[in-house]
Amino acid sequence: MSSIKMLRKRVLILGGYGTFGSRIAEMLASETGVHIILAGHDRFKAELLANRLYQQFPDTTFEGLRLDHESVNLTAQLRGLNLNLVIHCAGPFQQQDYHVPNACIDNGIHYVDIADATTFVSDITTLNQRAKEAECTVISGASSLPALSSAVIQVLGEPFSRIDDIEITIAPAHRISRGFATVRAGFESLGKDMLVLRDGRSVPSYCGAELRQITLGHPVGDRRVCNFDVPDLRLIPKHIPEIQNLRFGTGVQPKLLQRGLALCAWLARIRRPDAIPDPLPYLARLGHWLAARWPGGSDHGGMLVEIHGDIDGQSARGSWQILGLNGDGPWIPAAPAVAMARRILRGNHTDVGALPCWQLLPLREIMAELSPHAVVTSVETAHK
Repeated sequence: MSSIKMLRKRVLILGGYGTFGSRIAEMLASETGVHIILAGHDRFKAELLANRLYQQFPDTTFEGLRLDHESVNLTAQLRGLNLNLVIHCAGPFQQQDYHVPNACIDNGIHYVDIADATTFVSDITTLNQRAKEAECTVISGASSLPALSSAVIQVLGEPFSRIDDIEITIAPAHRISRGFATVRAGFESLGKDMLVLRDGRSVPSYCGAELRQITLGHPVGDRRVCNFDVPDLRLIPKHIPEIQNLRFGTGVQPKLLQRGLALCAWLARIRRPDAIPDPLPYLARLGHWLAARWPGGSDHGGMLVEIHGDIDGQSARGSWQILGLNGDGPWIPAAPAVAMARRILRGNHTDVGALPCWQLLPLREIMAELSPHAVVTSVETAHK
């Protein structure tokens, strides 16, 4: 090992100045003995953030550089950076292949991403053998889904002898800054086929279907959400085979904007002539522009996990929710990646191979990352 690596653990954050990458960098800056490299398409933005973070955290060193995660010579570029860990935040992941994790494996570099694309996360195991041979850790989905959701299910499900139903909901705040990659991923998924589990059977649905209302704690309150495809819908039945009903919902504010998304999903399913291009990529840019300017909504958001099943022979339900207040919601999906990064850098996660981030992190470690922020949780378990 080189003297540089021995002095400081070198961490590269792809998409390092984006909505989540910048937060991950700021949270990880408290780790002793790290050198954080912020990378993206714009070197100026990367260097600007690196300079700002150094002013806040003078004991940590930062660097900004231009690096395209789709580059054909990414393997060689990573080799030249002498890295310990790559954190991949440059979404959307729905259309990505395993170019980045493969480049990390080629160099024996540990890898963590914040992907929430179902196939990308659940099929990361196809890299398992290569990762083991390279003696590196490859973790996909170290974000709200499935890292946080699975940690919650592990804690919430402890008293249950059987879990029949799980429903997960995320209702983000409206008045927050959101990256175009996040908006694009949502729009381009609208109308896409997916499966939900109903009465033990996989039932066809689509992203944007089943518009419904859910209620979170004050001050978030009532929100409209609809079906969306996430890794949990594929991972939960593998780990909880007795599950009978399972779905995930998400939505935006205000209500009129959410109804518009549901309409876009319906329109996306109308068969059109091949000569007419798919409008959703164009709508994504319009939606990103509108979301930043649409009046109403609040800067409070939240996530809700509900389970139903059996405790001591009686029907019971459990619910857990986390609220991000005053615009602090985007710190929540960043926290699991930081918790996993700390484990790897400290040598506390020694298992090698490629895995989805399913119950790899205790809930307490994720929540510890959020302690400086306006984030509150509540949990309830009761017999029906």
